[in-house]
Amino acid sequence: MDTDKKPHDEEDLYRIGTVASLTGISVERLRAWERRYDLSPAHKAGKTRFYSKPQLERLKLIKHLIDMGQPISSLAALSDEQLRERISQQVAEPTVLSIHAPRVGLVGPNLVMLEQQTQRSAQRQRIEVVSRWANMEAFATEVNDTDDPQILILQLPVLSSQPIDIAKELLPDAKIIVIYQFATADTISSIQESGSPTLKWPVSWAEIEHHCISAGAGPLRAGRGAPRRFSDEELIAIAAQSNDPTHCPEYLIEAINQLNAFAAYAEDCSRQATVAEMYTSVQIDATHARAQLEMALDSMLQGNKTA
Repeated sequence: MDTDKKPHDEEDLYRIGTVASLTGISVERLRAWERRYDLSPAHKAGKTRFYSKPQLERLKLIKHLIDMGQPISSLAALSDEQLRERISQQVAEPTVLSIHAPRVGLVGPNLVMLEQQTQRSAQRQRIEVVSRWANMEAFATEVNDTDDPQILILQLPVLSSQPIDIAKELLPDAKIIVIYQFATADTISSIQESGSPTLKWPVSWAEIEHHCISAGAGPLRAGRGAPRRFSDEELIAIAAQSNDPTHCPEYLIEAINQLNAFAAYAEDCSRQATVAEMYTSVQIDATHARAQLEMALDSMLQGNKTA
């Protein structure tokens, strides 16, 4: 019998590790969703969790919508039928899907004041700030009373792993960006290797927006590729609807599709090559290059909307 599958009440159950592989949702995130959104497995045997086939398919629907820019907090309570309907609406209405401003939480007085200054200048916002905390103490106390941000920006006077670990525990689904004032080189390297980008204060609001939009990519050597900002269906719809006389959106989409194809090829090479790390590195770099082009396409679409 397959050790990753066990019969139970005439249906196959999948171990949490297998579910993570089949859906692209990490084991840590599945456990966090169980705690926060009651997305519980069908069966538990000691510390081992098993998910049913219907649960596996439901998680695939949820992951598909998350990849299209929707937060888990808006999806967890939906039925399978509602999830499929939302996917159909997203594909049928590309204008709704073409841009999704990242939902961001700010921790730190300088960040909150910088946002206020930006709002007073009437500068166009490329991110949606949904939560604000004056400091880590306020964040740790009040985080459960707020909407979960997709990205959390921490302002730390002295760079340290402890507040980052606290933030990861309280908001396991959020990508964390750290802005520091003082730090040693070893600490900076350690934090970046853990997957959290770091910036030295002072920074501009434009820099913050840039890093929030590309936050899913993480450091270039984070050991994984950057997630996609646009699905294939969205890219097709954007190209079909574009009326830009320069055809730049269509050319950008062609380049994005080419990089997606090359990344898939490099990944395939890594499975066959003796030195797999080299091709894995190339695949990661290709996804980051694609993420940069997606940011350019995002900016162009926003600019066409306001023109």
